[in-house]
Formats: sequence, C-alpha cells, structure tokens
Amino acid sequence: MNRRNGTSGLDSPEVREAALLTYRELLPEPELRAHVRVYFSLTPGARPWRGRRGVVREVRFARGEPFCSPVFADPRASLVLELGASCRMGEGWSRGTPVRGYAIGPLRAVGSTGDTARAEMVGAYLEPGAASALLHVPAVELTDRIVDLEPLWGPASARLTQDLVEQDEAARVDLLEAALVARLRRARDPDRRIDVTGLARWARDEPTRMTVTRLAGAAGVSRQHLARVFRESVGVSPKRYCRLVRFQAGLAHASEGAGVPWARVAAELGYADQSHMIAEFRELSSLTPEKLATERWFHPFILEARSGRAQS
Repeated sequence: MNRRNGTSGLDSPEVREAALLTYRELLPEPELRAHVRVYFSLTPGARPWRGRRGVVREVRFARGEPFCSPVFADPRASLVLELGASCRMGEGWSRGTPVRGYAIGPLRAVGSTGDTARAEMVGAYLEPGAASALLHVPAVELTDRIVDLEPLWGPASARLTQDLVEQDEAARVDLLEAALVARLRRARDPDRRIDVTGLARWARDEPTRMTVTRLAGAAGVSRQHLARVFRESVGVSPKRYCRLVRFQAGLAHASEGAGVPWARVAAELGYADQSHMIAEFRELSSLTPEKLATERWFHPFILEARSGRAQS
C-alpha cells in the first residue's frame, strides 16, 4: 500500500501503475472550513492529483490489498455521492451500480459489517453542528440513519450526482463544494450563544481529559442545557460525544500488531481500566482492541488518529 502525508510507502511509477484504486482527502476552501473537515474521493487507478486544493491524505491500494473498512461509531455526519462504479475485493472494478447521494448521520454505536465492495465516490466529512447549515435539517433527525439526499435537497441532488459522474476528480470536488456553498448561503443564521463547533473541536483536541462538566463550564451553561443543544445540533449528547472522540483517539493503535500495552493505553486514554476500554471498543466498532491491532485495516479515522498522535 502506498501512502502519502504521514504514512509509509514509495510514490514510484511502478506503484502508481499497479494501483487498483486511490483514496484522497482534500481541503475545503476557507468559507467552508467551519463546516467541512475534509472532502474525500475514491477513484479507480492512481491518477496523480491535478486540482488546486491541498491533499491532506492519500492512500493507493494495489490489487489484493484490503481496502474495505469496518464501520466505526462517529459523532460527525458525512455526505456521500456514489458515481456508478464499484470495486470488489478480489474482482476489481465494474460499472452499472446505482448513482446516488445520501447523508450518514452521527452513529452512536455499530454492528458487525462484512462488506467487500466500495463505490467510486466523492463526499464530505462534516464538522459537528454543520448538518443544519449544509443539509438544512437538525442533526438529531439524522442520528443513526442513512438518508437519501433527495428528501433533503430535492431534485437538485439527482442533477448534482449525474453532473459529478461526467467530471474528473478535481472538478467533482469543486462541484460538490459549490453546491455546499450555495446551501450555506441560504441557511438561516444559527443560534451563536453556544459555539458548539468550537466545543466539539476542543473535545477532539483533548480526547483523554474532556468531560461534560468542562464543556458546560466553558460554554457558561448547565450540563442539562448543553445536552439539549448538543443533541439538536450535533446529534448526540455531549457525554456520548466525549466517549466517541476518546475511542477514535485509540484507533491510532490499529494494525500495530501484537504486543500493544493495552493496560497502559487504557490509562492514557482515561478509561477506568482495560476491561472498560474493551467494552467501549466492542460497542463502538464491534471489534476488540486486540483484533484492531493484529489485523490489517484501512479506515479514514485510523489515519486521522495516527496523524493526531504524531503531531502531539
């Protein structure tokens, strides 16, 4: 596997030629950075990036390498547009799959998944609190749901998805961003008495020490009031949000192999003990920490967790 931006591998012509598919994360323009963490793209082959925006992460997969990931619980919503082709592990690419767009709401917990295919796609990982501005729906209405875009955006969603199919990778991201900017400019002004996005980012920056009491104190409101605001704008309670960002910080240890000192990791992450951590990982990923460490996994949240640990 060839990886750029903090991951290992050599960016050689041979690797590019052998690549079956490429996953990229790309920066949004400044107007959307309070609402979109990154755009993502999954495309056949290994064409080099030709767009104007910065590449945050890039992973190329050779034939035979695992590129399907487990589903992890996540307090952030995301937007996905699938573009009519899919790649199945062991079989390669085929066309004729549905062209569709959908929103994935915050996921509080997950069950076991065994999917072995990924669609050609473009999308956006949204910041907490961005659903109301970009999807024009309270985040709590999306919690634990996958919702087609048409009920949210109307016929414009089908036109956008079809337009994306006909464009190259860079143009797809630009078209998606233009649609999001247009929706942002039509959104009603949010209630700014509590900076939910800022609080959520603070919790993500300090996942091992964050508590609901600290968040409520910083916001100058009661825990009960903060819980109501978080459920409405983020889709999960602040307590659940803190649990999820702590779990995601622990994903930095995925695929490290046997010998991870899990008792020490549990203490560093702020769990009561190793058993507490194991129960959390099972609920939020359907996997144990040991299974995460000793098998090969690709997941964007794993890349994000490793990047965060490297920078700390």
